[in-house]
Amino acid sequence: MTAAEAARQLRQPAGEGGIMMGIQMNKSNRLLYEMTLDFLSLHQGDELLEIGMGNGHFVPELFEEEPGIRYTGIDLSDVMVAEAEKLNEALIAAGNVIFHCAPAEKMPVQDAHYSKVFGVNVLYFWDQPEVTLKEIHRILRLGGDLVLAFRSRATMEQLPFVDHGFTLYDVETAQALLQNNGFNVTDVITAIEPPKQAADGSQLVQLENICMRGVKI
Repeated sequence: MTAAEAARQLRQPAGEGGIMMGIQMNKSNRLLYEMTLDFLSLHQGDELLEIGMGNGHFVPELFEEEPGIRYTGIDLSDVMVAEAEKLNEALIAAGNVIFHCAPAEKMPVQDAHYSKVFGVNVLYFWDQPEVTLKEIHRILRLGGDLVLAFRSRATMEQLPFVDHGFTLYDVETAQALLQNNGFNVTDVITAIEPPKQAADGSQLVQLENICMRGVKI
């Protein structure tokens, strides 16, 4: 897989290659997702929306952390939505989980419904981040949390596929983006991962993980 092909599959997985990329992303995102889960501080009654949930591998872990939540997942990829529905069939049947195939800038959900919105490794793909943040602002309750988890610009620049449609961020640029679009950034944490295989399998990398919380104002 070329760097450009890997970038396309990371943005919007498609076909059999997309299914394989979804599995690889689960491995690549494991530590960042665990960090995000702790940072979310889930409570009973939370209405939670995830942007870019991929194949939904981590959704059950949210319910292990706090069974009394309701969850909506949004993804651009119909392949990922189909995989997520298969993996989370019991949670869907119980009425606790729903998935939509839709862009983050136009989500098919009601105003001011969610207490928390989060996304893991999706910020890079927002071509018009101000539009996406306006949409997130619409669906969040006043005082609700937006949690974004991403890798720092300096460490992501090691990866060849980021030259194909990725917008990279450091803490300062991401914080300014949120604060200029209706969110008060209240918490930021960072951590350096051990060396591991890149999502496209091309090389070993050591990445800096960032979790940022913006509160709707």
